[in-house]
Amino acid sequence: MSLLRHSFSAMGADCGIVVNAAPSDMAIAHRAIAAALAELTALERALSRFDARSGLSHLNAASGSWVVVDQRLFGAVRAAVDARETTGGRFDPTVLPALVAAGYDRTFTELQPRDAGSLAGWSAGTAIDLDPVGRRVRLAPGTKIDLGGIGKGLSATAALDTMRTTWPRMPGALVDLGGDIAVDGLAPDGAWRIAVADPRTPGGRLGVLALTGGGVATSGRDRRRFGPDRSRHHLIDPATGRPATPGPLGVTVVAATTAEAEVHATALAITPVEQSRDYVSQQPGVSALVVPPADHPFTCGRLPLVERNAEVVEAA
Repeated sequence: MSLLRHSFSAMGADCGIVVNAAPSDMAIAHRAIAAALAELTALERALSRFDARSGLSHLNAASGSWVVVDQRLFGAVRAAVDARETTGGRFDPTVLPALVAAGYDRTFTELQPRDAGSLAGWSAGTAIDLDPVGRRVRLAPGTKIDLGGIGKGLSATAALDTMRTTWPRMPGALVDLGGDIAVDGLAPDGAWRIAVADPRTPGGRLGVLALTGGGVATSGRDRRRFGPDRSRHHLIDPATGRPATPGPLGVTVVAATTAEAEVHATALAITPVEQSRDYVSQQPGVSALVVPPADHPFTCGRLPLVERNAEVVEAA
């Protein structure tokens, strides 16, 4: 068995697909990758807030009215609504106006430094109504939503599912969408090994995860910084509509799905560090590695670390 790798750009990130395949299976492995790429293209067309032609852009432009959407967008909006409830509002897809006001108004590679805009009348948790029978969504008037993070998580899993449908006997694969990682099956030497970067040290790492299924996501204020002197970050606190002040430098989460990992990574990234352990303990099947602004990095839950930096401790 050997690894077939494919690198590409999508959803504003550097991405990759890795497939475990025998030499005799390379043709079907390539077909599986092609099918995954086609699905990712369709998902980006539906979920991107940076494409004026996307389903999401059409939905945002029609806030206050019922809009029939495609299945991919409906599923993502429903997942985002569920995630807002699961996280007690720490994850909230309606933060798009706050992101734009902070300066994150275009793809990250196109951002230009500018002063923060006005957020007069900010209110989190505005209504999102769903009609599963008619596959319709209605945003409260003036509401606009962002599905960037959870969209990448859902897309990583969808890409793997598409590969498995194309090749039911696929030994294993990994999809990485800019750090949102979905894993299925085995690598040639067993579990897939995923390094956890140290946000304090360029090129450093805090440990290595070993997974045969599920998802991984990382969030932190060292990522996607923008504005004058890179002084702002993309982690909006829904309670204030501003880039969050409390929270860790970075957090990596492992969960049953990549979307779930992404949601909880986002929530933990704006949660005071001392509350991390309690938060994770209330989320079945979720584990995390948290890097505080000061003090030692620590793990919460049963994190599948097979290697760890000596300074990484378990949460008390």
